[in-house]
Order: sequence, then structure tokens, then C-alpha cells
Amino acid sequence: MESTRTPRAHHDRRLLAVLAVATLFHGGLLVSGSFRRTYDAYVHIFFADHYARGWFNTWEPRWYTGFTTTSYPPGTHQAMALASRLVGLEWAFVTVQLAAVLLLVVGVYRFARIWVRPEAAAWAALLAAVSSSIAEAVHTFGQLPTTFSLGFLLNAMPFAFRWVRWGHGRALLLAVLCTAATTAGHHVTTLFGSVFFLGPVVATALLDRLRTPLPDETDLHPTRVTRRNAKPLIVRRVRRILPATVRAGVYGCLVVVTLLFVVLPYWLWSSSDPITQIPIPHASRADFLSDTNAGLVFWAVPWGALLLLLPFAVVRGLTNRAWPLMASVLLLTLLGTGGTTPIPRLLLGGAFDILTLDRFTFWATIAVLPMAGWFLDSLHVGRVATAVRTQLGRAALPVIQVGLALAFVGMAVFAADLPALRRFQPDPIDPEPIAQFMEKDQHDRWRYLALGFGDQMAWLSANTDATTVDGNYHSARRLPELTSTPVERLEGAKFRGVPGIGSLQQFLAVPGKYHLKFVFSNDQFYDPLLAFSGWHRLEVLANGIQVWEREDIAPLPAELPSREIPTWQRALWGTVPMTAVVSALLALLASITNRLRPPRRLRAAAAGLRSTIGQSWPARRWADVDGRLAAIASTVDGDRIAPRW
Repeated sequence: MESTRTPRAHHDRRLLAVLAVATLFHGGLLVSGSFRRTYDAYVHIFFADHYARGWFNTWEPRWYTGFTTTSYPPGTHQAMALASRLVGLEWAFVTVQLAAVLLLVVGVYRFARIWVRPEAAAWAALLAAVSSSIAEAVHTFGQLPTTFSLGFLLNAMPFAFRWVRWGHGRALLLAVLCTAATTAGHHVTTLFGSVFFLGPVVATALLDRLRTPLPDETDLHPTRVTRRNAKPLIVRRVRRILPATVRAGVYGCLVVVTLLFVVLPYWLWSSSDPITQIPIPHASRADFLSDTNAGLVFWAVPWGALLLLLPFAVVRGLTNRAWPLMASVLLLTLLGTGGTTPIPRLLLGGAFDILTLDRFTFWATIAVLPMAGWFLDSLHVGRVATAVRTQLGRAALPVIQVGLALAFVGMAVFAADLPALRRFQPDPIDPEPIAQFMEKDQHDRWRYLALGFGDQMAWLSANTDATTVDGNYHSARRLPELTSTPVERLEGAKFRGVPGIGSLQQFLAVPGKYHLKFVFSNDQFYDPLLAFSGWHRLEVLANGIQVWEREDIAPLPAELPSREIPTWQRALWGTVPMTAVVSALLALLASITNRLRPPRRLRAAAAGLRSTIGQSWPARRWADVDGRLAAIASTVDGDRIAPRW
């Protein structure tokens, strides 16, 4: 609020500089292969490989004796499948993930513009570029759908604000397109984002309308409310807010429609084949006071240096028009504490044991960025900088600024390099010798099992046509031997103690039931169990993986059973999500480059029509209203100064 408004070109240069920082930091790490050490990158690469093999095929036989891919929204995976035609699967992941990060940074900037002035929004975008939560999500967890979908959601928020606040029809179209792309990437982001991101935006737009007088209002500030003027005041407020409320309802209905339609086969699958399995423990649901390692990974690291700015953000946010946003941040922060308090379980109910709660912490660290950017802007040229100079002296200001910069960059580097500092995965495994073994002598006529591979088992699956009884997407499991135990993957059964070993032993003891003939072991821990269950060591491959075999196992039948969904659902699954993504990207690009304009002939015809009816009394009246609203919009949009009540 303290400095003058900067020309738009300066804002664009700031954003371009921030995008360059994000490209150098995240792009450099991705190109160097950081994604290979993450939890989920190879899972998404496996799904991308599925769509690269058969775009409209929704049955995947390589995991769990077969499962339907409509169990996961396809937006990111289909985008990777398209890119893989040119650069291969791994580089396709790098390309799409980097694009998602850049989209997320742009989204943070545009989202912050709703609450703060452009300079502060640029600082918020810079914080996003070096955010420890984004660094951890990208380079430790490999959560491509999370960054991808949130980027589209944040870019939808300014358009939703403009539609609700001023009724711009083009803004409604862009908001719906971006929301559809969000759903195509990850439906959970749309579900919860409607509460924690869209909710504050709509509430603020409605409150701004409530505070803004209409052109024909008089006696705007009565000294006191009496019985005589109470009714006119209420009517006045209703007149102000009613049109915006209707617009908010329209957009809310369209959000629901896009949520249902874009991934309609997913909803049909989940209703006809609901997930019924024992919940799998996740450290994000732990008590962080007793499990300090979980608290470090899922709470302290994502917040990082933002904890230094959180008190200012809370106080500043709760005392101005951004209080709905800050209320959302506080609720997200509480939900992100997992089982530390009983409140998240009470609020989420049965979903507590299904969701991974680190997503709430991630969203909280993004939602707080506008207020954090406000602080850095004020520390640069505003009141905070003046207060520091006055209280601590001129020399203290650059020290604090440099210290904060080092803290944010240091935490981002720490979060991105966490897999190197604390090992989460086994050493890289070359899948080629295993793929060649399965192709040799028709070994792929039987199923295999990988042990000690970590998430690289998904990369192995992407490099072979052979099938396994295991998998790396537990929501798609249907075998009772898997769904009846709290074990996510058989390959890491030892980490689940007795239930894990017991689940693995069910497959090793009676492998003929599953046509399981080969086990590829990368962990000697399993050798006694394999030997006791009647398996014998066959050979050691060139990549150091031991091959175990069980004799007298019948091969798989020539035709494996499948459960393809109806053709019309496959057509929707193969066209609608990707169409939503491409349409949103083109619309965003057009809006950013200011090229989203009607053709010249259409503009000329519209101008002629306006001149024809422009002399009528209703037209003059609404022209006056539009002029007044435009003036108010200019003030609020430019300086972020909310009109008084």
C-alpha cells in the first residue's frame, strides 16, 4: 500500500524474472535427474506409458492382475504420453512437471493480485519459485498432478473474482475452462480447492460488492441505525450483493458440472466398484509430537522459512479484506497437523484414514503467499523497512533482507535435496536386463514379483509387457490378499512388519494360483523367506538383481480377462480431459498476451449496434452505472484499497 502504482510493463518484467528463477532452479534439478529419487514420479510415468500404448484403452493388465485406469484422472498422464512421442517417457515427465511449476508460479502471482498490489504479488510469486513446499512436492515426492492441477486452479481464481465482482462474461468462460483443466489433472484439488481457495475468493468478491455503493444511493453513512432507516439500509445491502450472489451461484453450479463431466468415467467407476480395503497407514496422519521425523518431512520442511513470516501474515490478513483467505490458511494449517490433535479427524470423518494430509499443509503454504509477499514488499520499500531503520538502524535492514533470502533459498535447496540427505529409495536399478529376461524364452507368459525395488518397480513395469501381482497404486487393488492387509506394495513388505510379511507369504506359498513364476530380488532380507517357500535362485542378472524361480507353474492363458468400460465412456476419457487442458492453456495464453479479442468485423458490428440503441433511457442509465463501477474497479484492482462501508 505504501508505494505508487507501477506500470504494467514493469509487472510483466518482474514476473518474467521470477519465471526465469523458477526455470533455473526447478528445471536444473529436474534435468539432473532429481525425479528418479522421488516417490511418485515413476508411478505417473507408468500411467503415461499406458496411454502411449493405447490412448483409448482403459484396462491395464500389468498390475494387480489387471485394473482400470479410470481410477485416476488422466490429464497429466495423457500430456506426458503426448510429449513422450518426441522426447521419451522420462523427459516427458521433466517437461510436463517444469511446465506445471511455471504455471503454478504464474497462478500464485495472479491469485495474489486479488489481495495485494502488483509489487507484493511479484514477491509472492518469487516466494513460490523458491518455496520449500513446492521443492519438496516436486523433487522429493514427485507429485506432478498436485502441482499441475493447483496451477490451473490458481489461474482460475482471478477470473472467478472478476465474474462474481463485476459480471464479466469472458471471465466466467476462462474460470470454467481453468476449473475443468484442474479436474482433468486431479479431481481432489477441485473438490477441496473449491472450499479453501475458491471460497475465500467468492467471499471477498461478495464483501467488496457489499461495501461498494450503487450510483443512485444517497445518505451512505447514517450516524446510527434506527427503526426508521433499518429497512432501507437492509434493502440497500441486498441490492448491492444480490446480483453478485447469483453470479457466484452460477459459477458454483458450473464448477460442479465440470467436476462431474470432465472425469465422468471416474465417478461411474467409483460408484460401481467402490474402494473397500483396510486403510494404509501414512506418516502425514501421525502425531508429529511423538513422530518427529514425520513432523519434519510433512510439516516443518514444507513451511520452512515461511514460519518466520507467518505471524505477520496472520495478523495482517485477519485485519483487512483478506481475512477469508487467512481463515482458510489457518484451517488448512490445522488439517495439515495430522494426528497431532483430534480436530482433523473430527472434521474429515472417514476421509481422515484415506487422504494423505500433507496436501493440506502444501495448500496452506501456497495460500499464505499473498500475505507473505505483502511483508517482503513492505520490507523492501514500505512501513516495515521504515520501522526496521528507525528501531534497529540502517545497517540492520540489508542484514535482515539478506538473511531472509538465504533462509528461503537454503530451505528450498534442503527440501529438494532431502532424498540425497536421507535415503528414501534403493540405488538406481537398470530395468533393461529384467525386461530382456522376461522376453527371453517366453518368460512373459508368467507373472513376476519384484522385491526391494521401491518405487522403481513402476519404472520396471513401464519397460516391459510382463505382468505382476503387485503394483504401485493401491486404490486400484482388488485382490483380497492385498486389500485385507495394510500393505501398500508387496515389494516393501518388510517395512510393514508381520502384516507385510504375511501378505507376501500368501503369494510366495501358493504362486500357482496367480501364475507367479519369477521373483526379482534386490534385497537379501527376503532370501530365507523365498527359500523356505520352495523357491530356488536361478541366476544373477547384469544389473545385480537375483532371479528366483518356482517350478511347475502353469503359464497364463492366451486370453486374459479384462473389464473394459463401455465405448462411450472410453471416448469421453480419451477426449474430454485433454481437451479441457488444451483449451485452458490456449485461453490463458490468449489472456496473458491480451489477444483474446473478438474479430474486427464483429467488434465493428457491436459498435454499430451500441450506437443505434445508445440514446435510449435504459442504455444511458446503465452506461452511468457501468462508468461508476469501472471507476471503482480501477481503484480496487489497481491499488487494492477496499471501499469503506
